[in-house]
Amino acid sequence: MAIDKKAQKEKIRKIKIYNNKMYKEYEKVNKRRNIPESEYLTQMQDPKNLIEFDNLRSYFYTDVGTVKAVDGVSFAIPMGKTIGVVGESGCGKSVTSLSLMRLLQGPQGQIAGGQIRYNQISKKRAVDIAKLPRKEMEKIRGNEIAMIFQEPMTTLNPVFTIGNQIDESILLHNPKMPKSEVRERTIEMLKLVGIARAEGIYESYPHELSGGMRQRVVIAMALSCNPQLIIADEPTTALDVTIQAQILDILRDLKDKINASIMLITHDLGVVAEMADYVVVMYAGRIVEQGTAKEIYHQPLHPYTVGLMKSRPILNEDIDRLYSIPGNVPNPINLPKSCYFKNRCDKCMEKCNGDYPGLISVSPTHKVSCYLYDKGLVSDKKAKVGGK
Repeated sequence: MAIDKKAQKEKIRKIKIYNNKMYKEYEKVNKRRNIPESEYLTQMQDPKNLIEFDNLRSYFYTDVGTVKAVDGVSFAIPMGKTIGVVGESGCGKSVTSLSLMRLLQGPQGQIAGGQIRYNQISKKRAVDIAKLPRKEMEKIRGNEIAMIFQEPMTTLNPVFTIGNQIDESILLHNPKMPKSEVRERTIEMLKLVGIARAEGIYESYPHELSGGMRQRVVIAMALSCNPQLIIADEPTTALDVTIQAQILDILRDLKDKINASIMLITHDLGVVAEMADYVVVMYAGRIVEQGTAKEIYHQPLHPYTVGLMKSRPILNEDIDRLYSIPGNVPNPINLPKSCYFKNRCDKCMEKCNGDYPGLISVSPTHKVSCYLYDKGLVSDKKAKVGGK
């Protein structure tokens, strides 16, 4: 018992030393000034893409070890398209979006590696957001890339009026705009998201509004500067079905009006089916499958994706109990080198104990990370695993 305690103390000591090293490196990078453009300018792999995640790794350095919340994620968001990111809680969806916004709470949370290439059309250049100086990022955040956060009540400040908060976001990026024009712009945005009494809501406080109204206000705030990308993190959580449908209609209409792209993060597979052009399925910080919405819904390949599809409630079918994927998500600290899903997978084989499988291209748009598809027998596997 004494030996175990001694080993535990030594382990904690090593973790603290490593964490302190990472914290110092983080502070060193943050203190840099006058960073030359050459350090963060880059080239897009496809000029039609707005965002390209390339082997993104976002870690949290905690007292019990390094949490690899996002570990080698690569996918693109094309211009004018909607990307749905789905997966269980804790799979890394929100951390991916927070990394894109550079809102990870440092020094514990850091982008540990990889690139986030952003096609900055307004300046006719591409930049790596992971290396972008803080001042440059502040010009982009909320202006060119906006985020609709998960809970509107915690997003809005309870001591300021709705108008005051939206005005502030507009003035921040348009400091020379007259206050009368700012007010007009705010009221125009409130009307745009379907708020009838925009002038009255302008003077209201967050606690005086319903959940649906607050969500509309948050969307109005996010869209007030006509961003190129809208990150919607669970935009319909805790809303009733009717309001959910209205919010999704608003997002879809506004996306077309301002020709923006949407990164939609949600647990609701029905929302993704209705909204998304492409779908990315994440599990334990990695992408297990990605493709068009049609491919993911009609030909799911990865056993995890198949399990998610099975867990959906289906109309006109008499089922006593919905399907649930057996087992639990692995601990994000000290993850194995092999497939993270193998202990929950009914298709597990000997090869799954080897290295983590890379993404295998099934079609130009469809990729899957599973050893079931590494021999080119894709058509047979579709029939066996879940294709229709």
